[in-house]
Amino acid sequence: MVRELVIGVDIGATKTRICLGDFDGNIYEKYVYLTSQASPNIVKFIISEVEKNFSHSMKDVVGIGVASIGPLDLRRGTILSPPNAPFRNVEVVTNLEGAFGIKTFLINDAVAAVWAEKVYGLGRIYRNLAYITLSTGIGAGVIVDDNLLIGKDGNAHEVGHIVIDSSGEMRCRCGGYGHWEAYCSGINIPIFVEKLLREKYASESRGSSLFNEHCKGGLTTEVIFKHAKLGDKLALKIIEDEVGKLNAAGVASVVNCYDPEIVLLGGAITLNNKELVINPIVRHIDRYLTNRKPIITSTDLGEDVVLKGAIALVAQPPQTLIEYYRRS
Repeated sequence: MVRELVIGVDIGATKTRICLGDFDGNIYEKYVYLTSQASPNIVKFIISEVEKNFSHSMKDVVGIGVASIGPLDLRRGTILSPPNAPFRNVEVVTNLEGAFGIKTFLINDAVAAVWAEKVYGLGRIYRNLAYITLSTGIGAGVIVDDNLLIGKDGNAHEVGHIVIDSSGEMRCRCGGYGHWEAYCSGINIPIFVEKLLREKYASESRGSSLFNEHCKGGLTTEVIFKHAKLGDKLALKIIEDEVGKLNAAGVASVVNCYDPEIVLLGGAITLNNKELVINPIVRHIDRYLTNRKPIITSTDLGEDVVLKGAIALVAQPPQTLIEYYRRS
């Protein structure tokens, strides 16, 4: 018997992934590209790569699931204007359905990830869960009482724009001030750390390998975490007591709003630095919580969590998404 197959697409700020999988969440083929390589016409690029790589299996493909950075307009099946990506007003659903004649679903990438956790991952045994991605940007997907939250336009999850600093010292790429993403996202951590090194920790810089890197210019998130792992005291202090404390405030805001039983963390920053991300959140979070503290851990689906969520959209479409399209 031929298995029903699904094309899964994960459009991120840094990388775009395209895969061929099945209803059980198995991924048979996967291709990874830089999103900048796929722009500006990302849908045309996706169509071309699907035709090139999966033509041998398209007769068995029953659906396409696309998980993308937002904001989105789900009614039109469109990606609007992501602050961290070089494209605008991308008509995803119309173009993919037109090219392949196959039902296509579009949803936010972190929302797809929490659905993957519910269908295939650690979230299977919980009715209330949240997935938070710490990557180029910060986003979340939330399930409350077994209902996947969608929102009026499909954007009920933009937690990266929670205000975690009322002084608003750091500006987010969306234009707002004091947002979680402005301090703790992969694209903004280096800017925040450089500010700390210039202003708050200048007197503690002697002998710091992190400060020496700063003086050379071009700090990156990877470099900052590398020096923390190597035991640089200043790097550790910043990661644990500055970035970690703000991450705890952001995660606590999600917990206070949605009351999950488990919070699953993913994204490149988390997956590459699990202890340095999760331990400070757990240590600092109590001071910010109103609701009872949930389990806080990393996803067990790894970097494929969003792709598996895209597959799950087709394999087990969430009822709230079905109802959303029915009302549209």
